[in-house]
Amino acid sequence: MAKKKDIKNTTQTNVVKQQKEENMKSKVEIKKPERNSQEKISRLVGSIFIGLGVLLVAFGIYSFIRFREEPVLDIDLEAPVLTEVTSLTSGDKIQVRGEAPMYDDVYIYVNDVKVGSSKVGEDDNFSYEYVVDEQGEYSVTVAGVKGFPNRVMGPRSETKIATVDWTDPDVDSVTLKYGEETNKDTFVMAGVSEPLSTITVKRGILSYSTIANAQGEYRLEGIELEEGKNVFTVSIKDQAGNEVTLEEKVRVTYSPMGDINGDAVVDGNIPQASGEFDTLIGNQIMMMFGAIALVAFGSSMVVMYNKRR
Repeated sequence: MAKKKDIKNTTQTNVVKQQKEENMKSKVEIKKPERNSQEKISRLVGSIFIGLGVLLVAFGIYSFIRFREEPVLDIDLEAPVLTEVTSLTSGDKIQVRGEAPMYDDVYIYVNDVKVGSSKVGEDDNFSYEYVVDEQGEYSVTVAGVKGFPNRVMGPRSETKIATVDWTDPDVDSVTLKYGEETNKDTFVMAGVSEPLSTITVKRGILSYSTIANAQGEYRLEGIELEEGKNVFTVSIKDQAGNEVTLEEKVRVTYSPMGDINGDAVVDGNIPQASGEFDTLIGNQIMMMFGAIALVAFGSSMVVMYNKRR
């Protein structure tokens, strides 16, 4: 009996526990999380920024396309000014500089072909370097451009000519006239070279230069000598800067105690310094005294004749 009673009590206890657990579960309310209003606002702001970004990208693409198009010409605008264009060079670069007030950029045209562009600085100045691939003459102009994305272009500037010359002076046309001996401490060299070229005579650290005239004639004076034999090199440089050194050397002997007169130059008026200048002067003096003697003799004969009468 006692065992049956214990089993009954255990069963009742289990039932009571089960009822308590069910009551506790019924009291617990499981709620689903509600969306925060701040999260909604963040998503709305994000969507707005995404939309604005898309619009900005679209505008950028449109502006780029319009900016890449050729600007519209406006002849009422003021043309830029070319302040410097390399006029003559033996190199391969032409420097272009100028002023373009109220413009953002300038287009550079060489031989009527657009070759590049340059930004206009805050001081309204611009510069550009054009590299050539052959010698010859090049016409240079520029045009100002401004505006974004719709751009306008003003009229072109005045045209300037740049000459690229890579040809060395013609050494075969160069002549050197000088005396090979002198008793003076300087000598003169004359001759013909390329018109407006620079003729330079050098010996050691000493250098003497002159420029030929438009006909190519030159005369270089005061070239210093040391006693004995002097050897000089001669170089010719044209206006573009091309320079060549002659293979022919200038050789002059300076003898202070010698009987060589003159200034060691050969031209149409001064004889070559070889002593003949003294001979010419001596002959002229003798002829002058002879003429004076003849005049005196003739005058005395006339006076004597008149007295006898």
